[in-house]
Amino acid sequence: MRRGAATAVVSIVSVVSLAATLATGCSGGSSVVAPDAAPAAPPQTYVAVGASESVGVGAERPLVEAWPRVLYRTAVDRNTVFLSVGVEGSTVAEALDDQVPLALELRPTLVTVWLNVNDLVAGVPAATYEQQLTALVRALRQDGRARVLVANAPPVDELPIYQALTRSGLPPADEVRARVVAYNEAIEQVTDAQGADLIDLHAAGIQAAEDGTFASLVSDDGFHPSTEGHARIAEVFAAAL
Repeated sequence: MRRGAATAVVSIVSVVSLAATLATGCSGGSSVVAPDAAPAAPPQTYVAVGASESVGVGAERPLVEAWPRVLYRTAVDRNTVFLSVGVEGSTVAEALDDQVPLALELRPTLVTVWLNVNDLVAGVPAATYEQQLTALVRALRQDGRARVLVANAPPVDELPIYQALTRSGLPPADEVRARVVAYNEAIEQVTDAQGADLIDLHAAGIQAAEDGTFASLVSDDGFHPSTEGHARIAEVFAAAL
């Protein structure tokens, strides 16, 4: 601060103090003390951690229709800051290296995590996946400072691309379903142990398959969610908030 500016501030403070003293004397010795201003609420930050689904692949307008963005617009307090650190093709191990450090710099109060399909495709054993997911969720929880919502694996065997490629040597449907079950059991164990919320995308996918709407939730590539699928995923996450 410049010398002249500092002198002006001191002068203003002196005048205010004198006025307060005179006011107290004129009131017969009584004084009114203004209450302290309420402390400002800490900023709320929502960070989306994930892979191509969280980036918005499959939606017609990913920057608007990616499910984390839909969730933010429809179910999160508008005073909350939103950022996505998702990376296409990411596994949990890769997210631990690339996404978690950035997310923690943002000091989030809400985190969504959808990371399992790429691990399944890569053949990561369920036990290894569980260990890595535990480390990821524990870090993001920040000793309870952040609420973390973790999605489980959808019914991958229902995806059109899988059903088309089974004739090309992919594991049979019953084997894929068994792997999904093992992953989802691991995810449930992690969320229970780490105090996170389990988001049951698998149940939502099974329901869609049963009521005949599953195809509308999948984009033309037969793998990623469509615009409608992104909206449905956001609804499932929103139900937990």
